[in-house]
Amino acid sequence: MNSQANSRSPTLITTGTATFGHPTGTTDPLFRTNPAIPCEEALSHASVLMDCINRLTLIGGADDDSGAVVWAAHYLGGEVKAIIDDVAASIRS
Repeated sequence: MNSQANSRSPTLITTGTATFGHPTGTTDPLFRTNPAIPCEEALSHASVLMDCINRLTLIGGADDDSGAVVWAAHYLGGEVKAIIDDVAASIRS
């Protein structure tokens, strides 16, 4: 049996408590993170989304007609924040 496998700490998983996409006029969120996703995978997904946001804001900054690009970055940012909030909740629990 591998002794290194025995010394590993348990895998942290998401709690599924973070929300994003709150439509105007309602208190209910449109989206929620899913529980039981390995935090390492969730953070990897957040990193990819942040790269998309960085690219979109670069395009938006150079484009005079960047309304759609800015809104796309805004909504992706909300998703990333929810992922990070969920991972933080897992770490605290």
